[in-house]
Formats: sequence, C-alpha cells, structure tokens
Amino acid sequence: MRKNFIFLMFIVCVLGFTGCITIGRDFQTKSIPSIIIGQTNMNEIMNTYGNPYRKGIDDGDLTWTYLNYKVSAFSGSFTRDLYIKFDKKGIVKNYTYNTNFPNEEITPQP
Repeated sequence: MRKNFIFLMFIVCVLGFTGCITIGRDFQTKSIPSIIIGQTNMNEIMNTYGNPYRKGIDDGDLTWTYLNYKVSAFSGSFTRDLYIKFDKKGIVKNYTYNTNFPNEEITPQP
C-alpha cells in the first residue's frame, strides 16, 4: 500500500513539475493507409514503424502495438495507437488505428 502511495505521489509530482508525460513514442501515421491486409508483412511494418511498444497474442496470432500518448495537466490528453495482428506467415491479418490528436485525418482503404 505504501509503495502504491509513493508511486502515485511521484506521478503527481512529475505532472506538476513538467505538466506533460509521454508514453510510447511518436510514429509515422501517413503510411497507415498503405498497410494492406493479406499483403504487408512484418519486415515492412518493422522498416516503417520500428520496434513495437509491445507484442502480444490475440486468438493465437501475434500482435504488435505502437502507441503515443501525451498526457498533460494543462491541455488535456492526446492518444494515438496502431494495433496490428499478423497471421502465422507474418502477413498483416488485421489492424486498428485510433487517434484523438487534433487535425489528424483518418482515411480508410478503398
């Protein structure tokens, strides 16, 4: 319990002094529409976006998550995340992109 309180106080102090915390790292968003389900492979994703923030398993398929969260005590929070699911051959099976960054367009594939 004491550890949790100390950690919470640390976060409050960091926010108070800096006003902003970034989680993850910025990643390229303009190339997201070029991800083609059933065609784009893991190497292409790695070359475009770098190492994922985290890797996981979803229904037996490998997943990579890229995220960039900016939390500010003064101007609100902005989040962007790209979740990519690969088939057994390392080809994109599905992906999800979400954002609330201002002036960021989302264009679905035709």
